[in-house]
Amino acid sequence: MRVGIVGIKGVPGRHGVESVVDSLVPHLASLGHEVTVYGYSSYTEASDDYRGVRIRTVDGASSKSFEMISHMWNAALESRKQRFDVVHIHNADACLLGWLPQPRFGLIATSHGQAYLRDKWNCFAKSMSKFAERFFVHLPDAITSVSKPLAEYYEKRYGRKTLYIPNGVTLRKTPKAGPLDKWGLQSGDYLFCSAGRIERTKGLHTLLDAYRILGTDLPLVIAGGGAGTDPDYFQALRGRQVPNVKFVGFLTGDELYALYGHARIFVFPSEYEAMSMALLEGLSFGVPTVYSAIPENEVVANGLGFPFAVSDAKSLSDTLRYVLENGEAAMERGLKAKEFVSENHDWASIAARYNEVYLSTCDFRKWTERHIFINDTKLRSR
Repeated sequence: MRVGIVGIKGVPGRHGVESVVDSLVPHLASLGHEVTVYGYSSYTEASDDYRGVRIRTVDGASSKSFEMISHMWNAALESRKQRFDVVHIHNADACLLGWLPQPRFGLIATSHGQAYLRDKWNCFAKSMSKFAERFFVHLPDAITSVSKPLAEYYEKRYGRKTLYIPNGVTLRKTPKAGPLDKWGLQSGDYLFCSAGRIERTKGLHTLLDAYRILGTDLPLVIAGGGAGTDPDYFQALRGRQVPNVKFVGFLTGDELYALYGHARIFVFPSEYEAMSMALLEGLSFGVPTVYSAIPENEVVANGLGFPFAVSDAKSLSDTLRYVLENGEAAMERGLKAKEFVSENHDWASIAARYNEVYLSTCDFRKWTERHIFINDTKLRSR
């Protein structure tokens, strides 16, 4: 089946939805699909063979307010020319233009969250995001969400069946501790938080407050600062100059994975998520994980980590202290989390679930069976 993917900045993915698609596409290709990913020319490069798929780039506006919609317009027009069997929009807001691609069989859309809940957007952008939500729930042939609570919201609010398909995670062995030398860290002797983009909904202000209350000698390491970061918020965090807090910037590869795997505790204080890749990665390394008890995180980490009350620095501090004082039990729960994630968040199985959506939504099985029958009949008649 020829599949076009639109609505994202492109692959390789650095974080967020782009990382999700980046991890997903090679498995879709292994299922026999011819996949083309449309990305921003400012973000990625065209390729005829990236992990078994094609990358095509389109231009668009550089302004924050019109970047997504202008790129989606051009990507949708390009995909329309190709007449894909299936077009998959990985962005609820991009469904404003979901009528443009016109695939042969099915249009599928996946929600990775509600942009209008993020503080970084102005009133106009939030209004457009809310408006786009109606296109998302009514226009595609099938809709999915990476968040179970969000899928339930769409069904309750709009009466539209929404399939919950969680994100996966790539299981990795913990790299050697060598990269830690760069920041003067020792294995097992620091707290770690990975935020990707840094904005207020990531809850880092709560984490800094909790760290002050905790009064530990263990360094707190915060990785993040990628695209989408709120520079004013980031500067305000750094300006607080909390002793023993290290902002190490946006990281990838062994540097990032070494910080995950060698941490005493992984901390995830976010106030809003759909389904966080960072939380999944923290759990996948088997490190004791402390997380904010928003419903989206609870669906992923309940019984696998240690929750605290959202935006409550005292609750976070108490939870961190409990984990530090109960290291053996915390490690046992961490190993349980690693095993659970490996069994339930494998990318190959996630791709298989999307494949079922493609097949059932566009009735491709019946189309294939009909053509096999016709061809077989022709051969027999000869």
